[in-house]
Amino acid sequence: MALEAVVFSQDLYSLFAGGLSFEYPQIPHDFPEKQTENPPLELESTTPNPVKPRKRRPKSRKNKQEIENQRMTHIAVERNRRKQMNEYLSVLRSLMPDSYIQRGDQASIVGGAINFVKELEQQVQFLSTDSSSCSSCSSSCSSSSQTQSSSIADIEVTMVENHANLKIRSKKRPKQVLKIVAGLQALFLSVLHLNISTMNQVVHYCLSVKVEDDCKLSSVDEIACALHQLLSRIEEESVMN
Repeated sequence: MALEAVVFSQDLYSLFAGGLSFEYPQIPHDFPEKQTENPPLELESTTPNPVKPRKRRPKSRKNKQEIENQRMTHIAVERNRRKQMNEYLSVLRSLMPDSYIQRGDQASIVGGAINFVKELEQQVQFLSTDSSSCSSCSSSCSSSSQTQSSSIADIEVTMVENHANLKIRSKKRPKQVLKIVAGLQALFLSVLHLNISTMNQVVHYCLSVKVEDDCKLSSVDEIACALHQLLSRIEEESVMN
């Protein structure tokens, strides 16, 4: 019996390993190499107790009729107020001479009333003093007066602040009033009111004047002296004519 020898051309490893194949799954590129960080812990949501909203009081809405009634009431009140104010101004205007009112507006009426009251204060003070005194001073009214007598005229001057009251008694002469007013204007003494009374050949002038800012006469003595010089010139002109 003959023996047959079998010869393997490859080793055992290549023999057995050649028939085996191992496939590994492909790892995607965006897959993280290591997950080293721990996943964040989910905190338990703690919601506070819900606060109940405050109940607002319902606003009382006025209807159109109420709004219209209020508007008409305001109009009526304002109309009555203006009517009453006009009545007061009309009464106040009737109490003053026309020379104190330059215009018919409210400001002119009130301003004229102030000047008229100041003149009344001066007249009250003049009547309360002795007519025979040459000068007097009142501390309550901060005013003074002086009387200057001569053969030409009797002059009396009273001042309260920037208002002066002039009283002149002289013989009647032609165009004397116009010359006196023009002379006072030249001295920056604005005539606010003029009252004239006559008896036989004697005339009595009562003037209320305002001392302007440009006036250089600051006292009753200076005003009385300037007024006496004015009457002296008028007397000389009447004699020459």
